[in-house]
Amino acid sequence: MADKQITVEVPEERVAEFYAWFAEFLSAPQGGLGLPRARRGGPGRHRGYAGPGHNPEPWTPEDRDKARWLYRKLSTPARELFDLLIDSPGARFSGNDVATRLALQNGAHGVAGILAWPGRWSRKLGREFPIRTDAREDGGTDFSMDEDTAALFAQARSGR
Repeated sequence: MADKQITVEVPEERVAEFYAWFAEFLSAPQGGLGLPRARRGGPGRHRGYAGPGHNPEPWTPEDRDKARWLYRKLSTPARELFDLLIDSPGARFSGNDVATRLALQNGAHGVAGILAWPGRWSRKLGREFPIRTDAREDGGTDFSMDEDTAALFAQARSGR
């Protein structure tokens, strides 16, 4: 089925959060009902809601080939974001900080926007979204990657 262009109004201060949610939505299997009520808008690892019996699995050291496949499919901006998080496991970066480091013209909005395809590919692999997103008190979003996932993607990046 072809993609359909949809335009929605989002409050300016919540655009980064919307993009993070949209990446999660795309990583859930078709027919999923979205996030459980307790997870809507809250901080934490965005795993996507896959419905009963379809929960994505966490990344494990045995997923090297899957991580390598996903890393190779990343666009240049997405790869730069992954590289930043891989090289700083556990560190949290605000959307504005990432945008500055990666020289993204759309600022924090651009950071969240590059997450959609990695979310889809994670779903295709049956794996959780590898980037953690945490809501900030100022309405922004922090991005990070846990140490184990960063180590796995560092191997994928090096071709090991």
